[in-house]
Amino acid sequence: MLIGEILKETDGARLRAYEARVLVAGKLAGETPGMGAALPASLFPAARDVQSLTLIPYQTGNSSWLLTSLPLQAPQDVVLQIGLDITRDEALLTDFHRALAVFFLLMVPLLLGAGRLAAAHALAPLTRIAKVAQSITPAQLSRRIPLSPPWPRELIGLVQVFNQMLDNLEASFDRLSRFSADIAHELRTPLSNLTGSLEVCLTRPRDETEYRAAIASALEDGQRLTGLIENLLFLARVENPSHALRHERCEASEICAWVVAHYEAQSRPKGLRLRIEGAATLYADTLLLRQALGNVLANAVRHGPPGSEIVLAISGGPANGVEIAVSDQGPGIAHEHLPRLFDRFYQTDPARGHKAAQGSGLGLAIVRSIMELHGGRAEVESTPGHGTRVMLHFPSMEA
Repeated sequence: MLIGEILKETDGARLRAYEARVLVAGKLAGETPGMGAALPASLFPAARDVQSLTLIPYQTGNSSWLLTSLPLQAPQDVVLQIGLDITRDEALLTDFHRALAVFFLLMVPLLLGAGRLAAAHALAPLTRIAKVAQSITPAQLSRRIPLSPPWPRELIGLVQVFNQMLDNLEASFDRLSRFSADIAHELRTPLSNLTGSLEVCLTRPRDETEYRAAIASALEDGQRLTGLIENLLFLARVENPSHALRHERCEASEICAWVVAHYEAQSRPKGLRLRIEGAATLYADTLLLRQALGNVLANAVRHGPPGSEIVLAISGGPANGVEIAVSDQGPGIAHEHLPRLFDRFYQTDPARGHKAAQGSGLGLAIVRSIMELHGGRAEVESTPGHGTRVMLHFPSMEA
């Protein structure tokens, strides 16, 4: 009896998770106290089996509900209406959303800071590379990015490529430095000779023969200077990427014949025999081809011993490329000179001022530039005491 009184007094204060109502033949048989006022029977959906159960959300005051109706297996038409109180669930979900929003608001600056730290750590190797690169000047081209630090795998290739670029740049600067020194040397010799000849003429009065000899020597040095400058200008033109080739179909034998005819006068005093072998058709700039072939033949005539033979051999064809080889029977060239033979101003004779035996040192450099402009290449084979063979390789017409 005491328990019943306690339950009766606290019934309205107890928290219920759901409300229930039983209808028999459409009439109320029983319900949770207070359910009729809060959740009228008309709010509930029609009763269906469990497989097609319908849940209807309903909001009343500060409470949220899910309503459903279930048929009960009984002799009479019995329906169970249930209202599930989800107020706390929705409040919990709302609090969770708020907490999640606050969490993200707090995490954004933390994530930004962590991202900046991670980016700084990832970019630290690039920063070190940049500092080394900034310290490299034209006076310190020998510096390289060291491979000893544990670079990330993704940057090892970059460091190697950068060092290779510095190697190429240093080599280019070295060639430019040598080129400047060679130009100064080549210009100084004829200018010194020219100045000396004129100074000798002015030291005291001389007869006509001496004046003529001095003028002839000065003229020879002036012509040498002119030829040197013209060769330098020619090199600058053919090495310019914008230089346009005038390709035309030509016969290699006709080009060789033209060059041979041009150098016959120079070869006659030495009794040299110039012979052409073979024939082929190629596409080339005729003027540049004559220049390249003439430079090669001039070297052969200069170094060929008296009474020897120089052969211009033509081989190949349009499909696989054409080769023109100029062979002489001269003293040959030592093996250590061959790799640099096509460099500007490179000469095999240490006595570089000997005009009778030396040219300007630009002839073969011009040959290489012309061949590269045609997409071909120039090569040399030589054995001391057995002559020299210079080969000009032209690509196929289909290339």
